Amino acid sequence: MFKRWWMVAAATLAFAAATAAATAATAAVDLTPTETQWLLSAMPVLRWAREQGLPLDIIVQPQPTPGETPLGLAFIAGRCKLVLSMRGNPEAQATLDSMPAGLHEAVVEAIAAHEMGHCWRHLQRSWGALPNGLKDNGVLSRLRPDQAEVLRDMWQTRREEGFADLVGLAWTLRHHPQHYAAVHAWYTRLRAVQALDTGPHDTRVWVRLAADTLKFSAAASIFEQVHGLWVAGLLDDAEPTQRVAALAPPG
Repeated sequence: MFKRWWMVAAATLAFAAATAAATAATAAVDLTPTETQWLLSAMPVLRWAREQGLPLDIIVQPQPTPGETPLGLAFIAGRCKLVLSMRGNPEAQATLDSMPAGLHEAVVEAIAAHEMGHCWRHLQRSWGALPNGLKDNGVLSRLRPDQAEVLRDMWQTRREEGFADLVGLAWTLRHHPQHYAAVHAWYTRLRAVQALDTGPHDTRVWVRLAADTLKFSAAASIFEQVHGLWVAGLLDDAEPTQRVAALAPPG
């Protein structure tokens, strides 16, 4: 969801079992109460992903994973891997505790839909790419090659995180419109904190634009529904130029 994870030995849940019910998932692998809570809350999104034909597997990392994002996604051999990194990881419960009372299901669904946004971009073979008609503005040429490479990777990640945040919010607008303002406020607080030390996850420009629900398009696909807002955020994002200005030598 919010940080990169590295895949190690993991127990894989059959997707049908994982989405059928918590008891079926437990039959495939012993789940902790926290893992069960996350999976149960994410179930509507997982069922929807199956209906959409997304090639999705669920992986539970059995070893301690302190500091990792509780719910993340990788793309391996043409399949999306939804990864639970919750054992020995205080962030898993801390993330739940940060959600407003009575909104756990809506927020976890938004987080799961965020990961489906990543999945869709990978399946479209467009992860990290700008939309047609947009190009990088060339400011990276002012930097040393090593600096340019680091920033290029960071900006690609920021763009994808921005797209995925919009997908999560679009899911909320479609399935929990009565909770949209509260879920949006949670995203706003989360990204404001992360922006202090994790540039790749500073998606504030997109979250700010999504405050106006009328800016989401009426497209049937939830992924297409956010395209216009995503492009608007790309055009409005001054942060890359500011970072280059801070790093580049004077003159």
